[in-house]
Amino acid sequence: MKKYLDYYRPGLGESWLIMLAILLLGGFILSSAVVFVVNLIAPGSISATGTGWSTAILYPIPFILVFLFVFLRARNAYQTALVSGRSPFPKPSSSLGKVPFLVFAVLIPVLVVTLSIIMDPLTSWMKMPDFIKDLFEKMTENNFPTFLAVVIAAPLLEEWLVRKIALGGMLQHMAPWKAIMWSALMFGVIHGNPWQAIPAFLMGCLFGWVYYRTRSYWACVSLHAINNGISFLLAYLFPDLPADMSIRAFLGDQPYFISLGISLVLFFAVIYYLHKKLTYIPVKETTYERT
Repeated sequence: MKKYLDYYRPGLGESWLIMLAILLLGGFILSSAVVFVVNLIAPGSISATGTGWSTAILYPIPFILVFLFVFLRARNAYQTALVSGRSPFPKPSSSLGKVPFLVFAVLIPVLVVTLSIIMDPLTSWMKMPDFIKDLFEKMTENNFPTFLAVVIAAPLLEEWLVRKIALGGMLQHMAPWKAIMWSALMFGVIHGNPWQAIPAFLMGCLFGWVYYRTRSYWACVSLHAINNGISFLLAYLFPDLPADMSIRAFLGDQPYFISLGISLVLFFAVIYYLHKKLTYIPVKETTYERT
């Protein structure tokens, strides 16, 4: 499949098709079918609400359709290119530029934590209904299956789809800032509700920018895993905290505002440092189209 992907760069429309029709709609139908069949054979063995091992089992299922669709489209593009003699798309190598790996490894969690604190006034603004609270609580249940789904599977699968496939494709067809914004919007939409979509969009802008400047799938997986892992860790350390508790309510006003000020300084200082030190992919390697 790797050689096929060198000839496949989905644009904006096809990226939306993958997110909405293949992942969300097709994935819902396939997951529902799996739940129905399994429970028909062994009643009560799997829950559609995603509790226990159901979470780890059901989460990857929609991505099966995505993998199949991407594989077929990429193979078709490869075969068409062989006939027409078209060269593969440019494939910039992953690079941290002048940023030492250990420094980058330290800065990644700093970016995630500080952005979470900066986003808190926005994410705590909307009142969360009870069914969303239940969803969040299930996402951070202190068990191994939930850890597998939220901290391991979600970063690996979502970053492959949203950053490597969708953003990587759109960077071939439009200006980088447009591609990053669109991919962040897709990242928010696939989370399915505004209480996750808004912070996912903002985190997606950060993840997308890091991907554009590094072309590193694993850098984005790390960012994503740290973000989800922090939520999981907090639920483990403070199991009685309500799912909708804001950072400000948890810390108190004065400590929060001090943390907010420090976070703003640190976040933009790190972004400035990375902006100066990370590799810049030359514009001449990208083909633009009007959107």
